[in-house]
Amino acid sequence: MPARQSTTSLAVVTSRFRLGEADRVLTLLSATRGKFKAIAKGVRKPTSRLGGGVEPFAELDLALITGRTFDTVTQVRSVRVWLGLRSRLGSAAVAWYVAELVERATSDEQPEPELYELLLHAWDLLESGAPDALVARWAELALLDAAGQGPELDVCLACGRAPVAGEALRWDDEGAGIRCASHAIGGAFSSDALRLMRALRRFAPEELVSLTLPPAPQREVSWALRGAVHLLFGAEPKSRSFMDEVLAP
Repeated sequence: MPARQSTTSLAVVTSRFRLGEADRVLTLLSATRGKFKAIAKGVRKPTSRLGGGVEPFAELDLALITGRTFDTVTQVRSVRVWLGLRSRLGSAAVAWYVAELVERATSDEQPEPELYELLLHAWDLLESGAPDALVARWAELALLDAAGQGPELDVCLACGRAPVAGEALRWDDEGAGIRCASHAIGGAFSSDALRLMRALRRFAPEELVSLTLPPAPQREVSWALRGAVHLLFGAEPKSRSFMDEVLAP
């Protein structure tokens, strides 16, 4: 059996569950290590010295002891904390959802610095007061693009022709992208929805905060990206329904 070693890691908590009377198992994401699990022993006891240090929505400097299945957290220091996400339910729901997306897209012990930065960027946007739903849509599209499964927004999936102004478009759930009027399969997808999704891809999210759009195209984009995310993972993220419930008007 290999000797247990001490190590350190800068990471965020993407999910957690209780273990026994007082422990928690944490799923952690690191830019340099990827996804891994660690036990925070006794963390649920009022006297725990780890205490609130392993709470969500914080970037943590962790001291760890390696283990066969899980590492063990021995010390923790908060490097950055997104306090606003802990006090606003809508922002927290989106923050957990984006964390689940990134966790699902990251393999065990495989560094994914781009996805790590995507998660932190989304949390920064939510902390700054960006619209919760807009951040969710931006994160979905950015993650799909990073995974090489970004939807086709420029030409028809069937014929490769760029749509003309005023053309009735469709959204193909199976192929994740637009279809022209001549190859109409899927649900209707308005030109406003297409403009919004292109803007989400083209501009930095900070530039989108001032966008004022009617609800209809936002619903279309939400529906389209929901299908694309389902296509990527083969299932819907568990936190999606709660997020939708919290963000519902």
